[in-house]
Amino acid sequence: MTKLPRKVRIRLKREAQAWDSSIPEEKPEEVSRLLEKAELFLAQRPPRQPVSVQLDTFDLAMLKRIARQKGLPFTQLMSLWLHEKIEQEKNRVTF
Repeated sequence: MTKLPRKVRIRLKREAQAWDSSIPEEKPEEVSRLLEKAELFLAQRPPRQPVSVQLDTFDLAMLKRIARQKGLPFTQLMSLWLHEKIEQEKNRVTF
């Protein structure tokens, strides 16, 4: 079940259909011009909260080595892996 009110869903569906029908009519030059004038959309992220984790020395060394090979800071790689695992578990577990 969606959290959007019925009127909003109907309006969004109509707007999507209007966009879908107008896209084939647009010329590449027109699209390029519009994209140049478009403003960049920046989404505000909630502030991050620092945490402390006790890791095995070998695991930390391997993490740093893998992160170096990927060109990432090891803390960013840890955060990425943790986020991916949370998403996997979230899809498996019902609350």
